[in-house]
Amino acid sequence: MNNNYIKIHLSNVVLVLTGALFICMSVVAQEEDTAKHHSQMHHKTDEKMQHQGGHMQHGMIFKGSEKFPTTGYNETKKVRLVERPSPPHMKGDPEKGKILAYAQNKGRCLACHVLGPDGEQAGNVGPNLSTYGNSGRDSAYTFQQIWDARAHNPKTTMPPFGTNEILTKHEVVHIAAYINSLKSTVNAPNREQPQERNYNVAVEDFTLADIYIEKGEELFRKPNKTGESCASCHSTSIGKGPDLKGVATIYPKYDYGLKKIIGLEQRINVCQKKYKHSEPYRLGSMESNVVTSYVKFLSRRMPVNVSTDGPAAVALERGKASFFQKAGQLNFSCADCHTASAGKWLRGQPLSSIKPEGKHSYTASTWPKHFIAGHDLGLISLRQRIRHCQVVTRTYPLKLHTQEYTDLELYLTTLANGKPMLAPTKSKLSDGMGGS
Repeated sequence: MNNNYIKIHLSNVVLVLTGALFICMSVVAQEEDTAKHHSQMHHKTDEKMQHQGGHMQHGMIFKGSEKFPTTGYNETKKVRLVERPSPPHMKGDPEKGKILAYAQNKGRCLACHVLGPDGEQAGNVGPNLSTYGNSGRDSAYTFQQIWDARAHNPKTTMPPFGTNEILTKHEVVHIAAYINSLKSTVNAPNREQPQERNYNVAVEDFTLADIYIEKGEELFRKPNKTGESCASCHSTSIGKGPDLKGVATIYPKYDYGLKKIIGLEQRINVCQKKYKHSEPYRLGSMESNVVTSYVKFLSRRMPVNVSTDGPAAVALERGKASFFQKAGQLNFSCADCHTASAGKWLRGQPLSSIKPEGKHSYTASTWPKHFIAGHDLGLISLRQRIRHCQVVTRTYPLKLHTQEYTDLELYLTTLANGKPMLAPTKSKLSDGMGGS
């Protein structure tokens, strides 16, 4: 047994134990009945609301993000028009500018740019700015580029820091002074590009989230007060309902009874109410995620085969439009990171290529996932991952049951058509086997 095998195995054990700890904590997610759980989750106001994921402490919704457009279909707030203000008459302080440029709640410039020699984990989504002071750009140009770069390039992915109230005019002047002081070349960090996951190592599947499958099967077979369970119908020995092998590969799909596209979690809830006469699971709860994981596990390695025509066609177009839609205080879309900047680095995070025939087009087939992104989120669904992205990019999130998330999930899942169902999985194995 070689050292790599031992290393991978040990990292796998750590993740399994972490998952077990989360289950023992019995931390329940919030969804439609969030108000009932405020005391548990320490919610104070909408602006300080915890991200409603599968567990606590998933990130805070930024105060002020509620003023900017969401991805909601009925959203009335619009992306703000380009502003071109005159710089204030003042001298910028490079030292103050550096503090602002490095601050995550202000300039956050290191997320996308190489700056000075002490800038750790600089990104390369934007150009290397380590010699910007030699560029000959005048102060007015630099001020405008930081305030609202759309004035120079309408297709830019740089946030409109001034227009969208992240930076004041004085703060922009200080940052401009710092950037203009940079005149010595600093090379971008030498990072290895993440390789395609090797899902089979030494004939074992080290991305399999075993503990959640076991927990999901337990709930699947657990009878309710009237003695009914999922297994009461979906068991080969009883035969009341269809065998579930392969069922997960066709969701999201159109439900003729509900007259809309629904995801697998929602279909499970239809069964909860209609056939088990039980309360539906809260989307994003541990119960919902582990049962979904088990049902997807029953289709593991079978090709994803989500419908793209008929009643699904309209929802698919809506989901695709959402993927490319700018929203939030940073004015980002999913596509800004996962198509335009795919393969680059955002601070210490590689950006996956989620597009047709992209390197990570299979992404939707891996959820629910035990997800680690700076901090351990435990087992979360694809919708929760989408909402987590929105929170960290300062887009006020929607509720998990909304049609907007269902349609976006449909679009992302169609990109995985023909690829194997892999859920449930784990992420961020320490040997560098995968991205998000």
